[in-house]
Amino acid sequence: MTALSPSDHIAAAQPLYRTFWLIDNGRASEAAAYFAAEGTLTFGAGAPKPGTIAGEQIAQAMSAREAQRQVTSRHVLSNVLVDSLDDGRVRVRALLTLYRTESETLTPDVASVADIEDILVRSGDEWKIAERLIQPVFNR
Repeated sequence: MTALSPSDHIAAAQPLYRTFWLIDNGRASEAAAYFAAEGTLTFGAGAPKPGTIAGEQIAQAMSAREAQRQVTSRHVLSNVLVDSLDDGRVRVRALLTLYRTESETLTPDVASVADIEDILVRSGDEWKIAERLIQPVFNR
Protein backbone atom coordinates (compact mmCIF):
# COMPACT_ATOMS: atom_id res chain seq x y z
CA MET A 1 0.00 0.00 0.00
CA THR A 2 1.31 3.41 -0.99
CA ALA A 3 0.82 6.18 1.55
CA LEU A 4 -1.48 9.00 0.52
CA SER A 5 -0.42 12.59 0.92
CA PRO A 6 -2.59 14.61 3.32
CA SER A 7 -4.15 16.48 0.38
CA ASP A 8 -4.94 13.20 -1.46
CA HIS A 9 -6.41 11.79 1.74
CA ILE A 10 -8.77 14.78 2.03
CA ALA A 11 -9.61 14.74 -1.70
CA ALA A 12 -10.39 11.00 -1.65
CA ALA A 13 -12.91 11.43 1.18
CA GLN A 14 -14.81 14.19 -0.63
CA PRO A 15 -17.01 11.94 -2.84
CA LEU A 16 -18.25 10.17 0.30
CA TYR A 17 -19.13 13.36 2.14
CA ARG A 18 -20.44 15.32 -0.83
CA THR A 19 -22.76 12.64 -2.24
CA PHE A 20 -24.59 12.23 1.06
CA TRP A 21 -24.66 15.99 1.69
CA LEU A 22 -26.25 16.53 -1.73
CA ILE A 23 -28.87 13.84 -1.06
CA ASP A 24 -29.73 15.39 2.32
CA ASN A 25 -30.04 18.86 0.85
CA GLY A 26 -32.47 18.14 -1.98
CA ARG A 27 -29.80 17.96 -4.68
CA ALA A 28 -29.42 14.19 -5.07
CA SER A 29 -29.25 14.37 -8.87
CA GLU A 30 -25.90 16.17 -8.55
CA ALA A 31 -24.48 13.24 -6.55
CA ALA A 32 -24.34 11.06 -9.67
CA ALA A 33 -21.44 13.19 -10.98
CA TYR A 34 -19.22 11.75 -8.22
CA PHE A 35 -19.48 8.25 -9.75
CA ALA A 36 -17.24 7.02 -12.56
CA ALA A 37 -19.08 6.60 -15.88
CA GLU A 38 -19.30 2.84 -15.36
CA GLY A 39 -19.47 2.99 -11.58
CA THR A 40 -21.64 0.70 -9.49
CA LEU A 41 -23.80 1.24 -6.44
CA THR A 42 -24.67 -1.88 -4.47
CA PHE A 43 -27.19 -2.12 -1.65
CA GLY A 44 -26.34 -5.25 0.36
CA ALA A 45 -28.55 -7.84 2.02
CA GLY A 46 -30.92 -6.24 4.51
CA ALA A 47 -31.38 -3.04 2.45
CA PRO A 48 -34.96 -2.15 1.44
CA LYS A 49 -34.07 -2.87 -2.20
CA PRO A 50 -30.88 -4.99 -2.30
CA GLY A 51 -28.99 -5.20 -5.56
CA THR A 52 -26.61 -3.34 -7.83
CA ILE A 53 -27.23 -0.45 -10.21
CA ALA A 54 -24.63 0.92 -12.59
CA GLY A 55 -23.82 3.78 -14.94
CA GLU A 56 -26.90 5.75 -16.02
CA GLN A 57 -29.07 3.83 -13.53
CA ILE A 58 -27.27 5.68 -10.73
CA ALA A 59 -28.24 9.05 -12.23
CA GLN A 60 -31.84 7.86 -12.59
CA ALA A 61 -31.95 6.66 -8.97
CA MET A 62 -30.51 9.95 -7.71
CA SER A 63 -33.05 11.94 -9.72
CA ALA A 64 -35.84 9.78 -8.29
CA ARG A 65 -34.54 10.42 -4.75
CA GLU A 66 -34.42 14.16 -5.42
CA ALA A 67 -38.07 14.03 -6.48
CA GLN A 68 -39.04 12.66 -3.05
CA ARG A 69 -39.56 16.11 -1.57
CA GLN A 70 -41.58 14.67 1.33
CA VAL A 71 -38.50 12.82 2.62
CA THR A 72 -36.12 14.53 5.04
CA SER A 73 -32.88 12.67 5.68
CA ARG A 74 -29.52 13.12 7.30
CA HIS A 75 -26.70 10.69 6.57
CA VAL A 76 -24.28 10.87 9.49
CA LEU A 77 -20.84 9.51 8.59
CA SER A 78 -18.27 8.40 11.14
CA ASN A 79 -15.18 6.19 11.48
CA VAL A 80 -13.96 7.25 8.03
CA LEU A 81 -10.85 5.40 6.87
CA VAL A 82 -8.98 6.17 3.63
CA ASP A 83 -6.47 3.64 2.29
CA SER A 84 -4.40 3.57 -0.87
CA LEU A 85 -4.59 0.30 -2.81
CA ASP A 86 -1.62 -1.15 -4.68
CA ASP A 87 -3.25 -0.65 -8.08
CA GLY A 88 -3.58 3.15 -7.75
CA ARG A 89 -7.16 3.04 -6.53
CA VAL A 90 -8.29 4.20 -3.08
CA ARG A 91 -10.67 2.55 -0.63
CA VAL A 92 -12.79 4.75 1.64
CA ARG A 93 -14.73 3.05 4.43
CA ALA A 94 -17.20 4.60 6.85
CA LEU A 95 -20.05 3.91 9.21
CA LEU A 96 -23.36 5.44 8.14
CA THR A 97 -26.24 6.25 10.47
CA LEU A 98 -29.27 7.33 8.44
CA TYR A 99 -32.01 9.43 10.00
CA ARG A 100 -35.09 9.64 7.78
CA THR A 101 -38.67 10.80 8.03
CA GLU A 102 -41.65 11.62 5.86
CA SER A 103 -43.42 13.19 8.84
CA GLU A 104 -44.40 16.86 8.68
CA THR A 105 -43.40 17.12 12.34
CA LEU A 106 -39.88 16.01 11.34
CA THR A 107 -39.85 13.21 13.90
CA PRO A 108 -36.71 11.29 12.91
CA ASP A 109 -36.37 7.56 12.65
CA VAL A 110 -33.02 5.76 12.57
CA ALA A 111 -33.66 4.14 9.21
CA SER A 112 -30.33 2.37 8.87
CA VAL A 113 -26.92 1.73 10.32
CA ALA A 114 -24.64 0.53 7.55
CA ASP A 115 -21.04 0.07 6.54
CA ILE A 116 -20.00 2.00 3.44
CA GLU A 117 -17.12 0.94 1.24
CA ASP A 118 -16.13 3.04 -1.77
CA ILE A 119 -13.46 2.11 -4.27
CA LEU A 120 -12.25 5.26 -6.02
CA VAL A 121 -10.40 5.79 -9.28
CA ARG A 122 -8.59 8.88 -10.45
CA SER A 123 -10.34 10.87 -13.19
CA GLY A 124 -8.17 13.83 -14.11
CA ASP A 125 -7.68 15.79 -10.91
CA GLU A 126 -10.65 14.19 -9.13
CA TRP A 127 -11.46 10.94 -7.43
CA LYS A 128 -14.58 9.18 -8.74
CA ILE A 129 -16.52 6.33 -7.16
CA ALA A 130 -15.95 3.16 -9.18
CA GLU A 131 -17.77 1.00 -6.64
CA ARG A 132 -19.93 1.83 -3.64
CA LEU A 133 -21.27 -0.83 -1.31
CA ILE A 134 -23.83 0.10 1.33
CA GLN A 135 -24.10 -2.88 3.65
CA PRO A 136 -26.70 -2.65 6.43
CA VAL A 137 -25.37 -3.82 9.79
CA PHE A 138 -28.65 -4.06 11.69
CA ASN A 139 -32.01 -5.22 10.35
CA ARG A 140 -35.36 -3.91 11.54
